[in-house]
Amino acid sequence: MNNINLFPTDVSRRAFLGQTGLGTMGLASLLNPALMAADRPEIDKWPGVLKQLHHKPKIKRVIHLCMAGGASHLETLDYKPKLREMHGKPMPKSVTEGQPIAQLQGKRNNLTCLGPQHDF
Repeated sequence: MNNINLFPTDVSRRAFLGQTGLGTMGLASLLNPALMAADRPEIDKWPGVLKQLHHKPKIKRVIHLCMAGGASHLETLDYKPKLREMHGKPMPKSVTEGQPIAQLQGKRNNLTCLGPQHDF
């Protein structure tokens, strides 16, 4: 007697395990219990050379850009007080003279300096 016809053939092993919850139990048994979230000692909360920070961090946002060429002062957190003074004013001729920046000028035909958007 052929018993293979007694079982439904449209149920796959994946569907069976998913419907019965055995798949979740099997997955949980494969995971390393040491990797699951648990209370860790106080030392592991700050993984670095220093065990504690000396001062409260001042930086609120950091965006790391991977690009060809150098990063601007905005990405390197290098404060430029002169740029804040020149915010909104036309870019000096010493910067723009002889440079192929016609495509950047737009309709206004002048480039303006943009200072930092956030306080340092």
